[in-house]
Parts: sequence; C-alpha cells; structure tokens
Amino acid sequence: MTAADARALCRDLVCIDVDPQRDRRALDALGLWLTRFTPDVSRGWDECSDPSPAALFLDLTGCERYFDGLERLVGLVKRSMDQFGIPTRMAVAPTVGASWALAVTNDRVARIVGAQSLVASLKPLPIAVLRLDGEVLGDLRHLGLAHVGEVLALPREQLPARFGPSLIKRLDQLTGARPEPLTKLAYERPITNQIEFDAPIEDPEDIQRIFEKLLDQAIFELTRRHRRVRRLHMILEPDRGWGRATVRRAIVLSRPHRDRAVLVNLLWCDVERIDCEHGFVRFHLNVPSHEPMNDAQSQLFEWQKAEDELELQRLFERLSARLGAEAVIQPQLVESYLPERAWQPAMDKAPGPVSATVLPRPSRPLTLFPMPIEIRVVCEPSDDRTGQPHQFAWNGQVHRVAHAVGPERIANEWWRGHRHTRDYYDVEDEVGCRFWLFRVIHVGSEETLVARWFLHGRFE
Repeated sequence: MTAADARALCRDLVCIDVDPQRDRRALDALGLWLTRFTPDVSRGWDECSDPSPAALFLDLTGCERYFDGLERLVGLVKRSMDQFGIPTRMAVAPTVGASWALAVTNDRVARIVGAQSLVASLKPLPIAVLRLDGEVLGDLRHLGLAHVGEVLALPREQLPARFGPSLIKRLDQLTGARPEPLTKLAYERPITNQIEFDAPIEDPEDIQRIFEKLLDQAIFELTRRHRRVRRLHMILEPDRGWGRATVRRAIVLSRPHRDRAVLVNLLWCDVERIDCEHGFVRFHLNVPSHEPMNDAQSQLFEWQKAEDELELQRLFERLSARLGAEAVIQPQLVESYLPERAWQPAMDKAPGPVSATVLPRPSRPLTLFPMPIEIRVVCEPSDDRTGQPHQFAWNGQVHRVAHAVGPERIANEWWRGHRHTRDYYDVEDEVGCRFWLFRVIHVGSEETLVARWFLHGRFE
C-alpha cells in the first residue's frame, strides 16, 4: 500500500521515513538504560544482527537477588517500558533462542519459563521461531510440519541430509544443547573531569592552569581509548553567595585531534572572554563528542598543501573560540549566475580541501558589497551608450579609469527573468585601485537604451 492510499483510508495518518541507523542508535540507547537492571545487555545475534521485531536480551542470571525475585524484576522492566510508551513483549527462558521465540509469540503479559518446562513450552510454537531461511521453512511446511514439537519428533540423524545443518543448529540453540553467544552492548564512561576549591579563584592565569590540568586528565583517557576530541565543554560554577550564573563554554574543533598545544591555546582564548569577577569554585571539563583515532597517510609530495589546510583549520578554531561559534561561517558555492547568490553558509563548518575537479573561475574581488551601489559613470563615446567606463564617482571621489577589462556578461536565472542582464568590468584607476563595475541596459520610455552603472566589489 502506498502512502497516498493509506492517507485516503486514514485522513490523520502520520508518515515517518524509515531510518535504520537512527532506529539502531535508539535501540542501543534503550539497552544502555536497561543496564540498571543487569550489566549484561545485548542486541541481536551473530547471524541476524537486525531481528524483526527489534529485540534486546538481558542476562538476568543472579540479578534476581537484588530485586527480591525474578517476578518482581521482570515486573519492574515491564513497568518501565510502559512508562516510556514502548510496546513490548517479554519472556524469560534459559536460552536466548527460547526467550526470543516465547516473546514474539506471546501477548503483552511477561512469561517466565524454567529449565524443566522449557521443551514443553516450545513444542506448540510455530516453526517460524526457529529463525531459518525461507527455503528450509518451505520444505518443512511442505511436509505438513507447522509446530516446533513436530520437528523435534523427527529422527535427528536424518535432518541434516534433508534440511541441511542449519535446522540442527537452531534446534540445539533453542533447547540449550549448543551455546549462542551474544555481543554485549559497549558502554563507555563519559569523559568528564572536575575540580573544586574552598575559596573562589579569580586570576585568569590560575583558571587557565586549572583547565590545563583537567585537559591532561582528559587526554590521558582519550589516549587510553584511542580516540580524539571533537567537542569540549567548559563549566565554571561561582560561589552561591554572589548570586552569579554558571558560565558554560563550548569549543568545537574543525577536525578531531588531541594535540595538547592546540587545545591549550583554544582554552586560553575562551578563558580570556570570561568575566572572572568574584571568581569560581568549581571547574568542569567535559568531552561530550570524540571519535576513533584513525591513522592518516602522510603526504609525500603535497606536504605544503597539507600544512596549509591544517593551519586554516587551526585559524578557524581560534577565531571560533575568540568570537563565538556563530560568528565564523564557512561559505560554499551554489549554482547561481549572480555573484551575490552564488554562495551560502556551509552546513558543516569544518573547512576542508577544495576538490581538484572544480573548474577555474574568472577573477572575482575579495570584497563583495552586500548590495550593488549605483554610481555615475562617464563612458567612452558610443552610438548606443554602451562604451567602456572612462571615469566614475564614488564616495565623493572621482576615479579615472586607467585600464578596463570586459565586458563579462552575466545573465539572471531563467526563472527570474532576463530583464537585468549585467555587463561586468574589471577596472583599475590611476592610483592602482581595482574595482568591479557592471551596467544594466534597459529600454527607456522613448524606445531608447538607458544604461545604469553599479559598483559591486573591490579588489584588495
């Protein structure tokens, strides 16, 4: 059924795009939250990492002692999922395969099955819970086998020759004759360091040394995990008696690394912007975002280009630390003929290398005015008044043109109309200043050509 057909049947239908990666992250987050009931939480299994429906496996061995019984522990988990608004089916069994099979075929009531009654509980279940491929399931149904008990009653020595080794493996995993290991969800402690003093610290240099000490602890933990910093959070808490608010600063790196000298410099740039009056008593340095450490291939012949890109990234980080993350933007080119519409702020602010496939562009000024400025221009004699500029006036000063290159015709986008086609000139006056002028020609009231001149940019 298509979305249009579904909306025709249900007017208030809400459609959500499928996002498997986001679903997996949400399932992992839920699994980490469930570690409050048991330290061993797993998702999926080796052969089928994405079971349908989504499943989480909790190893409750020995944990019932801390919750006054297995029934109470299962009830707490069920109640927690209900409070989150997550519909769940739960079952407790001695094996992973049996617990999943009982859960997917069970209703909303949690079921607990012991080792003595395991086989009896599995016999009435459909053969779909064996997690076999479609061909093997089709062969079993062709023989009239619909339940697990009927498959268990077959001669075991004849099953591999008729259905392959997968059926024996699934039956053994279901009954516990063969172990089924699961991959435990990895949980890493957040990288956060703090220090507290009895008296407020007001000197910025002392505050900088405090954060350097906290940074050393964070770098040690990052080195142990083979990871690099992507974002740093600084938190400074004042003494409650002064009634000041907690100061929070975020440092976003253009590329992940753990270079101590660079990080210390960024910390100092942020500390300089903090009002340290009355001081602070508690200092926190958190690393909420970090990435794995990857070995980058060194540049053998283009090392200077790599150094330039690295220096550009460091400049971006220093400016962001001093002026704020929103004060520095990274432009990117977009499809537009008009210069003022040919760029937009990049979604990813991290500056990166320019692709080698970009075609060479005509010369453009470094300073482009937000809006073209209309100016008065004296042109060379021409019958249609479209001669090259000879001099122009701007800001009360007359500029005599010594050299002029052009025109370069730039038309508007077709969907915006072609009434404002521009002819650009790269001009240089007698003192060596370069400007970017353009004219717009339109038909006047008496069917005559009228030219209007604008100043759009200036070369530095």
